[in-house]
Amino acid sequence: MNKVKFLLFFLIFTNCLFANEIIDYVKLTPKEEAFLRNTKIKVITSNTWAPINMYNDKDELSGIAIDFWNKIKERAHINSEIVTAKDWNHVLNSIKNKEADITIGTSYDKNKLDYANFTSSYISFPIAFATLFDKRFIPNASFLEGKKVAVGENYSSHNILKEHFPNIDFVTVKNTKEALELLSAGKVEAAVDILPTIAHLISVNGYYNLKISGTSEHKVHVSFMIRKDYKQLQTIINKHIAMLSPEDKNSIIRQWLIVKFDKTFVGYEYLVQILILILLAILFYSFKQKDLREYNKKLKKLSTTDSLINLHNRRKLDELLNDSKNKKYSLILLDIDHFKEINDIHGHLEGDKVLVELSRLLKNSLNKNDEIGRWGGEEFLIICKNTTEKDASVIALRLKKLIEEYDFKIRKVTASFGVSEAKKELTLKDILANADNALYKAKQQGRNQVVLASSL
Repeated sequence: MNKVKFLLFFLIFTNCLFANEIIDYVKLTPKEEAFLRNTKIKVITSNTWAPINMYNDKDELSGIAIDFWNKIKERAHINSEIVTAKDWNHVLNSIKNKEADITIGTSYDKNKLDYANFTSSYISFPIAFATLFDKRFIPNASFLEGKKVAVGENYSSHNILKEHFPNIDFVTVKNTKEALELLSAGKVEAAVDILPTIAHLISVNGYYNLKISGTSEHKVHVSFMIRKDYKQLQTIINKHIAMLSPEDKNSIIRQWLIVKFDKTFVGYEYLVQILILILLAILFYSFKQKDLREYNKKLKKLSTTDSLINLHNRRKLDELLNDSKNKKYSLILLDIDHFKEINDIHGHLEGDKVLVELSRLLKNSLNKNDEIGRWGGEEFLIICKNTTEKDASVIALRLKKLIEEYDFKIRKVTASFGVSEAKKELTLKDILANADNALYKAKQQGRNQVVLASSL
């Protein structure tokens, strides 16, 4: 081992020893030690403040606040159990009525001091403003005064903005997902919450008509809220928060963003991309208008793209179909034959590879004016602009042959096709139903076929 390697090893080793010494050096009073020995702490939290606290794909509580709590409770040797509340008001009432002892993701609120105490903050985020995509940049929260703004009732963002900007016309809802639904439907003019939550929900729920239009100078300082009579618990936790190093905090955020979603979840790549954007937002939240525009452009692309196959997702296809009303086009709906067998025999990862390879094959074989996306599962929809059903059937036959002859390595792959034409007397629902019925007929007749809706 050369001198440089030895020095690095020595520094890492002594740093680990020092870190352990710090943790062990948190000295408790006799009363605090007795409290920990004799008390099992009841934790209550919501699961609607992603990515602070949420359910992951295994229906387990996960998130930044959960990880901070786990680190502190392990270092402090706190005996605890955790339950999920139905909403934030349920959390508050449980602390107020002493049915629970602590909640792990909130911020200081003087209005709650008659029944609760707050620890020091362990992390902070700016409040962000979401609007419809065509709205202008919002420099600060004063520009929301006189406007209808959706916000989670009694959420930290609500309380902070209500105190500093009383002229905002708040529309209170159960959670931020509901706030964004109202905004997307045009029933309010903005929705607010902390930046990572807004970014996460816009991306995960595919709100392609929304964007982040600005951030407030006011931040939400996230802390623990503890029932009033558990003063010892507050002081114990504060001592351990004071000992959290920058690396402790960074490792929690970094590890959560990269690892917390199980890789067996089909769309995990999509979520990783979303959460990378959130990390960037957390690190660089002092946006100028130009930065926000670029950020929202990326956010919109994520919300309209199926990241596994890098084609349009269902929401984007719906948008394109609605924009195509009164225009000439035909639809090709295709479905991979026996795809369940591929997943069952070869595994979902191999199935994903087939989807990726087939998507690339389809995209490279279509006219640039045609639109293609994932309709659902192993189904793909192609919108052929300025095309009759007969011309679309020629395209479908060519794609069928390409797929049939392509070497997918693991096995021979084929697909069935249904083709329908948009006509003035038909609604969009009818046009899609015709394509679906034609596809069903192709499956019935033995698969690896092209069936026209006009032939049914």
